[in-house]
Amino acid sequence: MDPRATARFPTRHPYAEGELIAMDWIHDDGPLDPRHVFLDASDVMSRYARGKTKGYQNLKDRSLVPPPVMTHPYRWRLDQLLAWEERRMAMAEAALKALLAPGREQTTVADLLPQPKRRRRLA
Repeated sequence: MDPRATARFPTRHPYAEGELIAMDWIHDDGPLDPRHVFLDASDVMSRYARGKTKGYQNLKDRSLVPPPVMTHPYRWRLDQLLAWEERRMAMAEAALKALLAPGREQTTVADLLPQPKRRRRLA
């Protein structure tokens, strides 16, 4: 890169990761502690690959995103998001193991269909 061109580009903070808000900016002893990193709504939406319109709707659904730590403005702590993701992955792995268990009886398509509301008349 041309040395004249590098002067035009601002240098980024060495510990900044995207748009993360860190409570302790001077941190020379390693990576940032996730307990001190806060994400705003746009960061959480980009983390979970949501669009802007659907993303704001999904931020209110607690089954899709954990509750925020601060509500005005909305902020999520990175360590709580990571713990929530770990719990979700553990639940998904347990459900997969239950589906693939050897003692589980086989289901057919007829078992998955809803039961009829009326009984058939026998003539």
